[in-house]
Amino acid sequence: METNIKNNSTKDIMAQTIPVVPAIDVIVFPHMIVPLLVIDERIIQGVNQAMSGQKLVLLLSAKSYDEEESPEIETENLYRIGTVASIMRVINVPEGGIKILIQGMCRAAVQTIQTTDGILSANIQPVEFTNKEDEETIALVKNIKEVSGQLSMTSQSFSPDFHTILIKMQNPEKIAEFILSHLDLETVKAQELLEQTNLNSLLEGIYQELHKEISVAQVQERIRNHTRDAINKSQNEFYLREQLKSIKKELGETDDDFEALRNELQAKTLPEKVKAEMEKQLSKLERISPDSMEATVTRNHIEWVLSLPWGVYTKDNLDIAHAKKVLDEDHYGLSEIKERILDFISIKNLKADGTSPILCFTGAPGVGKTSLGKSIARALGRNFYRVSLGGVKDESEIRGHRRTYVGAMPGRFIQGFKKAKSMNPVILIDELDKIGSDFRGDPSAAMLEVLDPQQNKEFHDNYLGIPFDLSDVLFIATSNDVSAISGPLRDRMEIIELSGYTTEEKINIAKKHLVQQAVADSGLQAENFVLNNETLGEIITGYTRESGVRNLAQQIKKLCSKAARSFVEKQEIISINNQNLELHLGPKRFMDELVHAKNMVGITNGLAWTSFGGEVLKIEALMMAGTGKLILTGQLGDVMKESAQAALSYARSHAQEFNISDDMFTKYDLHIHVPAGATPKDGPSAGITMLTSILSALTNRLIDASCAMTGELNLRGEVMPIGGVKEKLLAAKRNHMSSIILPEQNKHDYATIKEFTDGIDVIWVSHANEVMERVLLPHNLG
Repeated sequence: METNIKNNSTKDIMAQTIPVVPAIDVIVFPHMIVPLLVIDERIIQGVNQAMSGQKLVLLLSAKSYDEEESPEIETENLYRIGTVASIMRVINVPEGGIKILIQGMCRAAVQTIQTTDGILSANIQPVEFTNKEDEETIALVKNIKEVSGQLSMTSQSFSPDFHTILIKMQNPEKIAEFILSHLDLETVKAQELLEQTNLNSLLEGIYQELHKEISVAQVQERIRNHTRDAINKSQNEFYLREQLKSIKKELGETDDDFEALRNELQAKTLPEKVKAEMEKQLSKLERISPDSMEATVTRNHIEWVLSLPWGVYTKDNLDIAHAKKVLDEDHYGLSEIKERILDFISIKNLKADGTSPILCFTGAPGVGKTSLGKSIARALGRNFYRVSLGGVKDESEIRGHRRTYVGAMPGRFIQGFKKAKSMNPVILIDELDKIGSDFRGDPSAAMLEVLDPQQNKEFHDNYLGIPFDLSDVLFIATSNDVSAISGPLRDRMEIIELSGYTTEEKINIAKKHLVQQAVADSGLQAENFVLNNETLGEIITGYTRESGVRNLAQQIKKLCSKAARSFVEKQEIISINNQNLELHLGPKRFMDELVHAKNMVGITNGLAWTSFGGEVLKIEALMMAGTGKLILTGQLGDVMKESAQAALSYARSHAQEFNISDDMFTKYDLHIHVPAGATPKDGPSAGITMLTSILSALTNRLIDASCAMTGELNLRGEVMPIGGVKEKLLAAKRNHMSSIILPEQNKHDYATIKEFTDGIDVIWVSHANEVMERVLLPHNLG
């Protein structure tokens, strides 16, 4: 249905009641032409009624409308000022409803609104401007035209003809209506402008909206320019790089970075998974800008992977005679470890692809654990790398850092392969027991993947991001205290204990290795510096009480430095012997304590194990008038205090056997002291030593000072087994003990200590009474 409209004067329009058409999110200003879709039956009837008359309707905008809550618009939600519009055309919509094309004519205010015969209609009153044109109006119009000129040049929302038409217009109302028909305003703001009754206020509002449009247009233009510049720069760089490639190709310069990396990748013997990943990374590197951070990270990763010795293996020297010769040349003694290495070489002779053992050398400092690892590598003909884990607390030191972090690096083991330059080196893990843990992770847990034969075939380093085979590595770990290593990690290693050396062994080590090394380091000739066995023995007993030989090496170097100074200053070669030893090394640091040679009441020679080897310590007991208290001093640990309590309980329960009156336990206090009070002490192996001192003090019987003892005591008087037998035996020999008492349950250790028992009597006991019969002498008659 179509119809043409006739012009209606404002006076005629205001004289009648006209149908209302609600508009959602649309504000129609005078002279605007807008299409509307009408589906509400009441509104359609109103439009039909208008078509049969003057074809006029009142357009009222809705304040707020939620179609889900209320499908129909309530009259209370309609603004009270709208626009009278003329219907230009009506078209029926097949899906239902009608579409009308309307043109705004003038503004009108609703007097009353009602529904009659199903048609929504309103009585209206014209809305006209209350002020007339003045100088402010002229100034505002001029400003609006200037701003609209800028807007037509910067904004794509306004056509170039917009400003041309506007310049020719003079009527302020027409100018306002023309601009409002081109602005895209929010409903609330548009309604506010529609309701203005002051012309200058309307023009001011339009001027502000035009300024907002200019700001938005400028931001959009800035974004477009930035994007265009970035695209142009990227395209230009790509074009120049392609030109550079073509120029280099014409000049025959094809050895650029990408080609070099690709050629190196092809030359490497990489596993298929690794090769595919590296091809992917190289393709990625070619696509990204060389100046970007991502390119630097990717290139470093590729170079790290290609620097590893993929497929490079050293050939093992499986000659057992050669290995035995090398091990004997480098180290004196250590027969158990040498035998284990020879066993491994024998298996390699029979089965080339056999798994390598994971050895852990544990013992006191200076016994040769680290140097033994180098010697094993030399015997096998393998490359050697040392990883020190002492104090390491960050798990990333083992597994590496992820590539996304600044300054990311592979873990220490992957770095070790780059330096070792082979896939089957000997890797020495030094100070494994001193590894730590904190909020950055637990490195000892990460070490499980390194050492576990079931996992290390595909070890995953966070930086590499690809599997790496560690199964051909011979891992050797060292520690001073194997109990400090976590249980799961300790379970994956073969523990080999390196006990301390005897004085005779130290003399041999000094003659074969230490003296030669010290002479070479000082620049002397071998014939200019000679130490005989007696002098070496004096240095060992008087200046170095240790399980290893590190301090001994330092003292020998000190003597070499004295000889070198004498040769440089006086051109003299000095001879070092027992008589002038103190002149060069100073007074002896360790003196033979007379208490060991003199039998005394309440003082027993006990044996203790430390991480530095065995030690002889005295345990003193003293009775004094009191109330039966037990006093313990000497920085004793909880276990050692409990041993003292158990020893005292045994003594009280067997007082009659030793002719001790009950008054001794109630009228006297017992004080037990372990000298070197500044040094903490703990452990259960001093049980029988404490009992001996207690019974000696209670019975006033002397204790045999030529005997040292160790053993744990229970309340039944049984002597329990202890650890560190060899170290304690060596300590007794160092301190010139003639006999040593050991628990009978430690007899299985005899095979390992048999060679050290020359010159000392080993007494095996199973009960405390056997100890007392041996060391408690008859009653003191003095």
